[in-house]
Amino acid sequence: MTASAAIVPILPAIQLKRILYATDFSKGSRAALPLVSAIARRYHSELFVAHVCTPPPYIMVTPEAVSAMERRHEREATRRLTELLQLTDASQPTTRMIVKTGDPVKELEQLVRDKAIDLAVLSTHGRVGFKHLLLGSVAEALFRHLACPVLSVGPHLAHRFLGKVEINHILFPTDLSEESRAVFPFLASLADENKAAITVLHVLPPETADNPDAKALAEPLRHEMMRIFCPEISPGCNAEFVIDAGEASERILAQAQERNADLIGFGIRKAGELTTHFRNTVTYRVLLNARCPVLTHRCQPHWSGR
Repeated sequence: MTASAAIVPILPAIQLKRILYATDFSKGSRAALPLVSAIARRYHSELFVAHVCTPPPYIMVTPEAVSAMERRHEREATRRLTELLQLTDASQPTTRMIVKTGDPVKELEQLVRDKAIDLAVLSTHGRVGFKHLLLGSVAEALFRHLACPVLSVGPHLAHRFLGKVEINHILFPTDLSEESRAVFPFLASLADENKAAITVLHVLPPETADNPDAKALAEPLRHEMMRIFCPEISPGCNAEFVIDAGEASERILAQAQERNADLIGFGIRKAGELTTHFRNTVTYRVLLNARCPVLTHRCQPHWSGR
């Protein structure tokens, strides 16, 4: 079903003045760099390319020796960052390299605050037990703690995102909760700026799929979705409101594939509100299997990106 917004919304343009790209030098992390570079060019952004060295547990070593080893690790990380930027077109006057030593979550949180970052770009490949930057519980903490929106690249990113970045179709899965809606103003502004189509998707439990009355029963829900989201969607954007049924992550991925989505957006709960580990959530399962980038954002009234 297609709908036009009945109210002309006021959509401030997206301002991505400062973008943070955090890398652990893994293959997946390197794959995200062309996308980061393209976004930075598109929005004339200042780009911060960062690596956080995690200090190993030194036993029976003097503080001076620890400091010397940390400096050596930072010099090596700086060398690798320089080489990484030389292999792409991301090296430009507005690119800044940052190397830190410490807890990755704390250091990146501080960097987002200190540099007033508007968008953080991360990657993950979902391996368990790997000690580097953007994996496991570290990735979970970054998704949940960073105040700015986070654009994540999973291990199955389609090759088309390594070149020119175009946003023609945005998929927004929602359970209609306040948390899930946190990302929508950002998605609506992106859709307006790129004249992109936007699909608002709600997935019902699998047991409703075989209910012969499911379609009729879903209509009030579809109208509620339109009531909530239409006022924020530009009249120039094609908006579709879809109700599906099944396992949520599977249906979201199927809808994204069917529409050749360029972006999937999730509003997420803040840290401390989860009852299960992040790897068990729909968002993380979608991220690990999506062919397009995934944008997540939690409610932050002081965020400066819009």
